[in-house]
Amino acid sequence: MQTFLPYPDFAASAAVLDQARLGKQRVETLQALRALVIPDYGWQRHPAIRMWMGYVPALSLYGLAMVREWVARGHADTTGPLIREFAPDADPEDVALPPWLGDAGVHLSHQSNLIQKAPETYRDRFPGVPEDLPYLWPEPEQEILPAEPAGGRVWVWRADAVPTGEPGEPGAALRMPLEAPGGRAAPKWDRQLAVFEHGIADGDTVVLAGADPERFRIGTAGPVLLAEDVLLRGVALDGWVRRGDFDRPALLQDPRTLFCVPQPPALT
Repeated sequence: MQTFLPYPDFAASAAVLDQARLGKQRVETLQALRALVIPDYGWQRHPAIRMWMGYVPALSLYGLAMVREWVARGHADTTGPLIREFAPDADPEDVALPPWLGDAGVHLSHQSNLIQKAPETYRDRFPGVPEDLPYLWPEPEQEILPAEPAGGRVWVWRADAVPTGEPGEPGAALRMPLEAPGGRAAPKWDRQLAVFEHGIADGDTVVLAGADPERFRIGTAGPVLLAEDVLLRGVALDGWVRRGDFDRPALLQDPRTLFCVPQPPALT
């Protein structure tokens, strides 16, 4: 996990990267944004993530600079809209930048590590730079960890939902296996199981994430039931909601089977 910043300028940093690292930076920026914003995503202790704490819009602009350079070199891209979703209103002229941006030691360490990774490419691009420097990852001004939303919220279900109900009374059944996929001990799965059983209350709003990332079925959760090796919850479906209806649509990038997000104003 890394965001390469050989220069203080995001566009200049993108332009100097080789093809493989430039392409990977788009993906790693997206992972870093998710780590900073989505609860239980992981990576929050990695120094390359911590250095961006409190500066999500700036990191989003960094990622978009990588995307623009990638596209300018003739490649297709699918990460741009997802990166932009974390700070859709970020203004490059007015965004808060981390205090270490412009620190010569930080940028020199990134130049050095690029040389270490691909000396045949970067020695000529960074002449005279020492080739044995460790990464310099500044500590954040304040540790900011993503938390589950408080107050009005809805549950999002990402796995398959089995259709149920009579004609004219559409419904779905949510199935949560008692054992984690693969049969291995998985603390994250145990937390998901606990939320499915105890976190959702009868009557809570549930949003079903399907094949269309822009449109979701919504419904009302029923009681939890035990059936052999799975927990079941019925959902009475009663409408639709669009991705744009959510105040923070980036939270819908959460990879968990079950998670919660702030309730969209359209559902209040």
